[in-house]
Amino acid sequence: MKRKLLASLVGMALITGSSAFAAGVTDAMIEKDAQSSGDVLTWGMGQQGQRYTPLSQINKGNVGKLVPAWSFSFGGEKQRGQESQPLVHNGKMFVTGSYSRIYALDAKSGKKLWKYEHRLPEGIMPCCDVINRGAALFDNLVIFATLDAQLVALDQNTGDVVWKEKIDDYAAGYSASAAPLIAKGLLLTGVSGGEFGVIGRVEARDPKTGKMVWMRPVVEGHMGYKYEGGKASNDLARRHL
Repeated sequence: MKRKLLASLVGMALITGSSAFAAGVTDAMIEKDAQSSGDVLTWGMGQQGQRYTPLSQINKGNVGKLVPAWSFSFGGEKQRGQESQPLVHNGKMFVTGSYSRIYALDAKSGKKLWKYEHRLPEGIMPCCDVINRGAALFDNLVIFATLDAQLVALDQNTGDVVWKEKIDDYAAGYSASAAPLIAKGLLLTGVSGGEFGVIGRVEARDPKTGKMVWMRPVVEGHMGYKYEGGKASNDLARRHL
């Protein structure tokens, strides 16, 4: 009887663990990222961007004993600058590289699981080299911005494109390299290109579809918009979010 009960409990634990392991990233998980010791779900390790972990096994007394477990090269002529903060979830590490590339690696071994390389057009005008500063995780997606001012959402397990949305015209000087942020179910991004005369702005999108929810310029005198049913209204010009 005891053996059967033990077997049943173990089976239930495996099923529960497997279900939890496969769960997507939620708002609640992101909000508690700073307190979580099992993953890194957002840029800055939490919405406050404090980059602090409660882990205590590594401390000032033993940090000098750390040695490399594995290494990974971003490859050839496209190494350039590397400014991305890796994200870790379900045993996978997601890290972006220069020239709008993103990789999924096995966090324990460093083995490459998949790679997505965005096809960049001629004539892009990146303001600060061809770097990328990181991605965002939400549900089963990993989302990052590209040098030709687009947003791309990929399936975390396969690297397949789930959605892709244009931010603005790269030929007019727009680009994007910052890591998107998730807050209260919205994907928050900005634009680069102030050196070329573009108007800076903050955008909020539905992270599951990429569709715009609202947009607000950060330069006085320019109008913001709220999007409902695919149509824009200038409601944001009259109030602050």
